[in-house]
Amino acid sequence: MTSSQVPGETVRAMKKVLRVAGQGVIVAAITLALDFTVMNVMFPSLKRALSAPGEGNDRAYLPALYDHDLMPNENSMRVWGNVVYPWRTDRFGFRTGECAPSEPAKDQENIIVIGDSFTEALASSYERSFTGLMACDAARQGKALWNLGVASYSPAIYHRKIQAAVRRLGIKPAEIFVFLDLSDIDDDANVYRVEGDRVVRAGAAIIPLDANGQAPPPPFDLGTFIVENFMTGRFVHDLYLTVSLQIVRSVGKPRARWTVDPALLESWGRRGLEVAGANLDRIVDLCREWNCHLTLVVYPWPDNVVEGDRDSIQVRHWRDWAAARDVRFIDGFAPFFGEPADAVLRKYYIAGDVHFTDLGNRLLYEEVKRAMGAPDGADSRSVVR
Repeated sequence: MTSSQVPGETVRAMKKVLRVAGQGVIVAAITLALDFTVMNVMFPSLKRALSAPGEGNDRAYLPALYDHDLMPNENSMRVWGNVVYPWRTDRFGFRTGECAPSEPAKDQENIIVIGDSFTEALASSYERSFTGLMACDAARQGKALWNLGVASYSPAIYHRKIQAAVRRLGIKPAEIFVFLDLSDIDDDANVYRVEGDRVVRAGAAIIPLDANGQAPPPPFDLGTFIVENFMTGRFVHDLYLTVSLQIVRSVGKPRARWTVDPALLESWGRRGLEVAGANLDRIVDLCREWNCHLTLVVYPWPDNVVEGDRDSIQVRHWRDWAAARDVRFIDGFAPFFGEPADAVLRKYYIAGDVHFTDLGNRLLYEEVKRAMGAPDGADSRSVVR
C-alpha cells in the first residue's frame, strides 16, 4: 500500500461514518417528530393525564420573603417518585383536606402545626398524613388545626411563617406543634441565610418580588418539556424512577447521618443544632407572648433506623432543650424501633425515599396522640411562660 492510498481510505472511512451518523440523526428526528405528534395531536388526553401530576408540582410553590410558600387555592394531583396523590390548598396557602378548617374563628381554639416536607405530607393524601389525622382529632374536639408545613422549611423559616400565618388568619394560636426534621439541622447550618427581612438559600440569587409579592415566571426547562411532550422522554423518566425507588436508596443520606457520623457532626452538625435552637427560641418567645402551649416532636429517617440510632443526639439534644424551656417534648423515634430495621423500612418508609408511607404517618400520629394523653412528666401539657 502506497502512502497516497492512506488518505483516500481515511476519507472514505470518514464519509461512511458521517453517512451512518446522518442516517441515525434522520431516523431519530423522524422518530421524535412522530413521538411528538402522537403525544400532542393524536392523544392529547393522554398527555394531559400524564402531565397533570407534574404540572401540580410546578404550581405548588411560590417565592416568599421566607424563601417559599404554598400557592393558595390549588386543587391538583401531584407526583412524588412513583406516587401520585391529591393535593389541595386553601385561600390562605395552607395544605387542606377533610377535617381542616376553612375559615378562622376567634372563639375557637386554634392549633398550628409546622414542619417541612414530612409535615406538608409529600406522597400522602391530607387525610392519611399525621397532620391530617391530628386535624380530625382536633375537629372532633371543636378545635381548628392549621397545617403550615412546607417542603424544605427549617427553623430559620418556622417562626417567620408562624407570624405571617397569625397575621393572615387574624388569630392567636392556643397550641403550636413543631415537627423538627433531621434535615432541619443541615438547612439551618448550610442552606439558609438571612438577608435583611428575607430568608434565602446560600449561594442563590435573590428573586425580586413585585408589589403583590409575585415572582417572575420560571425560565424554560428543557427536561420538563421533553418529559411532558415525548412518550420516549416519559418512558425514560418513569424507568429511572422505577430503578431508583429501591429500599437500599433510602439510606446513606448525610442529612440524616450527621447523628451517627462524627465527621459530619463536627463539620456542621453541632453548628446546625445551635442555629436551629436559636431559631426555635423565637417560637418560644412567641408562645410566651400569646400564652400558648408549645410541643416539639422529633422522628427518624431510615438511616437512623438501620444504624440503631435509638438514643440519637437528635433525641437527647432536643429533649434537654425542651426541658430547659418548659416545652413539651415528644420522642417520635421510639415507635420506629419496635421491629427489625428491614421490616420498619418496608412498612413505614417509601422505597427509595425517606418519607413516610401511610403506615408511617399513622405510626407517628399514634405516638403523638399517646404522648398528648400521657399524664406524667415530660409528655404532660405545659404552658410556655
